[in-house]
Amino acid sequence: MLYDKKNTNNIIKIIIFVFIIIIAVGLILFMDNNQKKAAIIPAEEVKNEQVNNEIEKLKQDNENAINNIQKEALLSVRPIDETDYFRGNIDAPVQVIVYNDFDCPFCADFYATVNEVIEYFKDDVVVASRYYPMRTHTNALSAALASECAAEQDKFWEMGDKLFMANKSGDLGIEQYKKDAEELSLNLVQFNECLDTEKYKGKIQEQLTEGQIFGITGTPGNFINGIRAPGAVPFADYKDSRGETQLGMKSLVERQFVKFLDSKF
Repeated sequence: MLYDKKNTNNIIKIIIFVFIIIIAVGLILFMDNNQKKAAIIPAEEVKNEQVNNEIEKLKQDNENAINNIQKEALLSVRPIDETDYFRGNIDAPVQVIVYNDFDCPFCADFYATVNEVIEYFKDDVVVASRYYPMRTHTNALSAALASECAAEQDKFWEMGDKLFMANKSGDLGIEQYKKDAEELSLNLVQFNECLDTEKYKGKIQEQLTEGQIFGITGTPGNFINGIRAPGAVPFADYKDSRGETQLGMKSLVERQFVKFLDSKF
């Protein structure tokens, strides 16, 4: 009996010892695993940060590339040619290109300024009108179509006068265009068919896209010998909202004309 009791105590001690060993090994493994996880997490965070940095760099590179493309495009804006609707001497030393929206109130104001420019500079300037119908303007596209359909019968500028008058009075719309066509003695069957089928929508869209490539974001979008002069710039010099004097169209055109004269000597 004494042997059995002593033997039993030894067995219990062995079991307790083994149990302690198991617990110790478990703790060691648990701590080691946590240390590995702790080591992995920072590495993943570092990797994610590197990826985010690369993404931001790519975004910046793309933005810079787009800006460079736009700057190059601005320098190479398509000059006026025989495919344009223009007023004045096509060989004039100063070219004014206007990307118009007939439903834009600022374009209506600038249209009057353009008339002043043509009257003042006569054969020394040529002015061309191109399409830039803003999607935010309800009647922009339909008015451009009416203009193009009138141009089909050699009445582009006459229809332009009427469209901007309707712009001022708030009367733009299909019925008004057809009324204007009648007043201009156009072939109404031809005009109405042209307008109703949106015959020149593709051409108008092409000029809109062209303007976007040249960096235009609003109307009127203007260029004077390839240099941007956006907005409804008045004829005479003016003061901006900060009270600073800005050049009007008269001064801007004169500046380009002087450059032309200087280039001759």
